[in-house]
Amino acid sequence: MFETVVLAGGLGTRLKSVTGDMPKPMVDVAGQPFLYRLMRELEKQGCAKIVLSLGYKAEYITERVALDRPVACEVFFSVESEPLGTGGAIKKAARQITSDRFLVLNGDSYADIDLNAFMAKSESVDLLISGVQVSDVSRYGVLDLDRNCSVRRFLEKGGQGPGVINSGTYVVKRNDILSHHQEKFSFEVDFVRDYSGRLFASVSEGYFIDIGIPDDYHRACDYFS
Repeated sequence: MFETVVLAGGLGTRLKSVTGDMPKPMVDVAGQPFLYRLMRELEKQGCAKIVLSLGYKAEYITERVALDRPVACEVFFSVESEPLGTGGAIKKAARQITSDRFLVLNGDSYADIDLNAFMAKSESVDLLISGVQVSDVSRYGVLDLDRNCSVRRFLEKGGQGPGVINSGTYVVKRNDILSHHQEKFSFEVDFVRDYSGRLFASVSEGYFIDIGIPDDYHRACDYFS
């Protein structure tokens, strides 16, 4: 059993042609909101508590989730009154987490990961990232790893060819994020890149999709249909 923070507070400006004013995580993908697919997959794999980190259209999401009850496990809401950045959003949501370590994932992407194995692997490191081997890294940040999968560098978007991308799924120590000195900060830039502990990646070759642009949204619809 594990607990999860789902980051679902972004504006989703690149997907406005599909979503209109609807929050991106709630867009319909093959018959159900994408966020519900994530929540059901988390519950299926043993998640005991989901904390939804919300910003844009938070009231709409909270009302829909309360009405639809897509999962039976505990669901809590962490609502930003102002944008806190990804790090600040995780820190705020972590106050509703009770376990020493918890899963973090994005509400607009799906990765085919064995989450129990991923959580178990995190016990031997301080911060674990899920890396996915892809044929084209151009849209994603890339992980530069040594042969033991220790993270040496984070490379910016714009590369070419195959590589290991950062899927945006992490296992984080609760005390580490709560003790960070800032309240508004980027998790990827201000927390992960300067992290002083044992930072490793768990690399898989499973399916990965980020619905942030229309082409990938339609690919996700085809995959889940």
